[in-house]
Amino acid sequence: MVPIEPSDLSSNWKRLQTRLKATAAAAKAAPPSSTTDSKDEKSESLKRKRSTKSNGEHLKGPSKPHPNGSIGKHTPQKSPRSRKRQKMEEPASVGASAKQQDVKSLSRSISMPNLKRPTLLSSKKAAAESLSVLTPSEHHPDIENEGISSTALPGKYIALDCEMVGTGPEPDRDSALARVSVVNYHGHQVYDSYVRVKVPVTDYRTAVSGIEPKHLRHDIARPFKEVQDDLKLLLEGRILVGHAVKNDLDALLLKHDKRFIRDTSKFSKFRDIAMIPGRTPGLKHLADKLLGVEIQVGSHSSVEDARATMALFRLEKDAFEVEVAKLYGHMRTELPKVVVETRDGEGVKKKNKKKKKKKKN
Repeated sequence: MVPIEPSDLSSNWKRLQTRLKATAAAAKAAPPSSTTDSKDEKSESLKRKRSTKSNGEHLKGPSKPHPNGSIGKHTPQKSPRSRKRQKMEEPASVGASAKQQDVKSLSRSISMPNLKRPTLLSSKKAAAESLSVLTPSEHHPDIENEGISSTALPGKYIALDCEMVGTGPEPDRDSALARVSVVNYHGHQVYDSYVRVKVPVTDYRTAVSGIEPKHLRHDIARPFKEVQDDLKLLLEGRILVGHAVKNDLDALLLKHDKRFIRDTSKFSKFRDIAMIPGRTPGLKHLADKLLGVEIQVGSHSSVEDARATMALFRLEKDAFEVEVAKLYGHMRTELPKVVVETRDGEGVKKKNKKKKKKKKN
């Protein structure tokens, strides 16, 4: 690049060059301390921008220069007002706020979330008596497929439960009676029998029913008519306890007076704690919530289910009787009669199929 002669420059440019030369001369003549002061001012301005730390502490005053000219470490000074501000500004999830939580109320809200609902247990004594029903008696042991017990007596209250197997093709598979169990008020087994199925079994439902092909052999299972007669004899003059017991009676082709039925699936207090509001509560769910026991682990047992049903009834026996009295009035002295239904089949429940009506021209 060709250098420009001073004579060719404009007057403004000449003035600018003169100022620059004067500034450079003044900078050379200035003492060295001014340079240090300017550096301190620059560093101090940066520190002010970062004076507030993430934890809410506020720095007060500039940093003091070290005797050797470097910037020393700053020790913040907290005033009483700054401490009060720190507590107010601290987020609720850390620090002192965690210590202010009521430990008792916290543990209570986590471990007992159902305290809003009133307990259905009438008393500890009633709960203990109900739980005692679930344990088999040493004097009246459970004997599989015994039929009518040789030691246990029925009494006024008996609980009934049945197990079913699948018959017929999909998708309209029917159910057939395969096992019947009855326990008395104390949970003693008074009847247990496998039932022969005359139609071909297409699904034993072993995972749910506990029924296997060996249980329904002709030399093991009893004929349906024999089982039906036994149950008719046991139900005569007694109060029947069951869970959705209409299904069991339908499988046995028997009818029992509604005034002498105590159904745990229809009891209002039990329906209030159903998993889905307004739906029928499951027996397993009721046993878990009200008795604190887990039933139906693995394959079902009709004896176990009958005991659990009787335990639930005993838990709220008085309330059951009050509710039945409201529906049907006070009980009379006559004993309930059992009616045998005249339907085709032996314990086979067929699904209702809607018949399409032909339109008239």
